[in-house]
Amino acid sequence: MKPLFLALKAKLNDYEKIQSDFSKLIKGKWVPGDNLHITINYFGDKFTLEELLEKLPSLITPVPELQLSGLGYFEKNKILYIKSEVKGLTSLSEAISNEFSLPQTKEFIPHVTLMRIKSITDIKGFKEMIDNYKDEELGSVATTPELMQSEIRHPGGAVYTSLQSF
Repeated sequence: MKPLFLALKAKLNDYEKIQSDFSKLIKGKWVPGDNLHITINYFGDKFTLEELLEKLPSLITPVPELQLSGLGYFEKNKILYIKSEVKGLTSLSEAISNEFSLPQTKEFIPHVTLMRIKSITDIKGFKEMIDNYKDEELGSVATTPELMQSEIRHPGGAVYTSLQSF
């Protein structure tokens, strides 16, 4: 069974500019533009599609319109991401996690992953570039959660398919 997750699709204003600005500072594979999203909950392959479609509609609450602004870096996982400050997403994620007994091993931080970094060629320049983006509005997020399926295809990477909108 292919992994399932609940997400909000993201649309960036100028993804190419971000990629260009960081091209000489970091190495890795950029997430394709049509795969950009905020993961609300990851179910993996623990539940069937039917189980999720039976319970999710009663748990999903309205999601406010979100703006994406500023970049961040998860040093432990080497992930460059766009920030999203949304309190409503945290409570939605927690309600779903509780209903499905999903493990909550770390704090929920709404974000859009841009790249899993393999190497940083200029750490000072990298940190400065992140600072340059700290107050910049970078895009928006859909307000309709979608149940998505992930399929790894080599060499192309992951392909995400929307199975149901809520």
